[in-house]
Amino acid sequence: MSSETKSDTRMLSYTELTSFFENMGMMIKSGISVSEAVALLKEETPESEQTLRHAFETMSEDLYMGTPFGDAMKDTGAFPDYSIDMISTSEYTGKLEDTLFHLADYYRSEDSMKTTLVSAVRYPVIMLLMVIAVLVVMLTLVFPAFYGVYENLAGSLTSSSYGYINVSFTLTKVMLGIMIVLLAALAAGVSMWRSGKKDTVRNFLSKFTVFRELFSSMDLYRFTSCFDMFLSSGEHQDEALVKSMPVVQTDALRATLERCKEKMEGGMSFSQTAYEENLYDRTNNRMLIPAERSGMLDTIMQKILTNLRVSIDKSIGRIANTVEPLLTGVLMIFIGIMLISLMVPLIGIMNSIG
Repeated sequence: MSSETKSDTRMLSYTELTSFFENMGMMIKSGISVSEAVALLKEETPESEQTLRHAFETMSEDLYMGTPFGDAMKDTGAFPDYSIDMISTSEYTGKLEDTLFHLADYYRSEDSMKTTLVSAVRYPVIMLLMVIAVLVVMLTLVFPAFYGVYENLAGSLTSSSYGYINVSFTLTKVMLGIMIVLLAALAAGVSMWRSGKKDTVRNFLSKFTVFRELFSSMDLYRFTSCFDMFLSSGEHQDEALVKSMPVVQTDALRATLERCKEKMEGGMSFSQTAYEENLYDRTNNRMLIPAERSGMLDTIMQKILTNLRVSIDKSIGRIANTVEPLLTGVLMIFIGIMLISLMVPLIGIMNSIG
């Protein structure tokens, strides 16, 4: 592939990866060779999807020259390293078809988690916009209207009897400033995440316990999924663990896996090291050793993945459910304070008239 093409190449999205591996799996299962399957996908890909076109063209050329499928994927620069490693391993062990479907399921799960996170972020943005809109209306319409009424009824509002209205007006402006800063910070975080500065955003959010636990659960899910796929593709446990570790970004989990790696190098199995290092929670850890002894480790790993996914969804929902009442409560409190500060002088004036 030319240097110009390489510079234009981007990593395929989760949706594109899911579609690619699933289509490849179905065609391989039906008896079509890898080179023919890639050629068919290239023909069906429109010119507008340049990344996919470049990837399929490069793979077609490499496969035609006899290059292994995994190496052909690597030459495109559009596939994640661990998907390339798994394909290369499965070619060697003869389990390419199963690995392709495993990869499709993995990236489908990744895409689902990404969608859930985006939805969790979208709601706070909408709430912040609503709060800002209400505060702007209060400052530009409500307060000026009441100022005019009070000035007509009782003269200048600079008198001490109405001083707390000015305090309320100042608090509203401060609140508006805080909301705008929060919205700007959220927008900046999303922009940094999309521009490739995910580590910076993760490091900041990890200072909060709820996000630290969420990121740890997501990393554990990714590791377990990759580890299970390497095992299914025929890789040994110790090699599967080493090749799965690059997907982990949480320092604490990486340290735990390093200890597991050292113990496995000493002759222990994965289930024993995972149990001793408390890699999973108590319920999941208990299932590992009996499952490995009975030859059902693959089945139990799938059950653990399901449990981890449920835990991740609950964590995301807990964050979203905390932000919603918090922003709503803050908005209601400030509106209540403003209404009281505006109405009390009016009641005092009406009583003095009466």
